[in-house]
Amino acid sequence: MPQTLIQQQMLTQTSISTPCSTWLSWLTATPQNDVYFLINTLSNPNPIKRFYAHDWIEEAFPIYHGTALAHLAEVSPWLVKVKRSQLFHLGKMLDREPFSDPSWGWAYQSQLDWRTQITHWQKYQFAWMGEEKIIFRFFDARIARTLLPKLGRGDWALLMMPVEDCFIEEHETKVIYSRPPYAEPFISPADYILSEALIKVWRNSEQAYLNVIDNFYIQFWENHPTLADPLDEPEGRLTGLIRDWMDECQQKRLDTAYLFDDLFLRYLDEKGYLPDMTRSANAVSV
Repeated sequence: MPQTLIQQQMLTQTSISTPCSTWLSWLTATPQNDVYFLINTLSNPNPIKRFYAHDWIEEAFPIYHGTALAHLAEVSPWLVKVKRSQLFHLGKMLDREPFSDPSWGWAYQSQLDWRTQITHWQKYQFAWMGEEKIIFRFFDARIARTLLPKLGRGDWALLMMPVEDCFIEEHETKVIYSRPPYAEPFISPADYILSEALIKVWRNSEQAYLNVIDNFYIQFWENHPTLADPLDEPEGRLTGLIRDWMDECQQKRLDTAYLFDDLFLRYLDEKGYLPDMTRSANAVSV
C-alpha cells in the first residue's frame, strides 16, 4: 500500500524540539525518570567539581575508563546520575548560576538502569565519519547542539537509545529534544555511522569552522614557532589572520579542511604580514 504524505513525513522526521524556559521546569516535570548529565571535563571550570560540592551526585563515572581511550582518562567525559532529592535544588542553581563555558555538557532523562547507560555511552565514544573512525565528542555541548536538531529516526534509535528526552542550552535559550515517531530504541553491535546528512550539517556549521581554525592554529605553532610568535602579537592576532585567510579560501570554494601551511605563508606574504627577515626567503620557497 502506498504511503500517505503524513506517513512519509513521520518516517523522515528529525528530533522534536520544544523551547523550555528553565532547568527547574524540565528537571521536575517527569518524576518517574532518572536524570543524567554528560559532562565535558575539559570545560572551564570543570562542572564535576560543582556537582560534588553541592552533593547532587548519586552515581558518577569517567566514560573512557576501561575502554580503548583509557589512556585519556584525565580528560574523559563523565556520566553523572543526579539524586532525585536534589533535582529541585539543582534546577534552581543552574537557572540562577549557569555554567559559563558553552562546551560544558547537557542532560537527559531515562528509565533504563545505570549500567546500561555506561555501556551505551562507552560504545558511542567512536563513530565513523565517511571512511574515517573518529572520537565522537557528543558530550561536548557545542557539538551536541549542532547535531541534535538534525538527528533522524535511526540516530534516535541507536545513538540516543537510552534517552527519553534531553535538555541543552543554546546560547540565550534552552531546548528540549524528544524522540520522533517510528524511532524505537535499538541496541546494535555495529559501529555507529554518521549519516551523510549529519556530516553535511557538521561540516557547514560554525563550530566545525572554528575547530578547523583552532586545529590549524595549533599546527602552525608546532611547525613554525619562531614565525608564529610575532604573528600572534597581540595575543589572538594569529587566529584572526587564519580566519581571514580561510574566509577568503571559502569564497574561492577551497575546502578549509585540507589547507596547508605553504598556502597560508603565501597569503601572509601577499598581504605583507610576514616579518621582513622571513618574507624574501618565503617568496623563494613557496
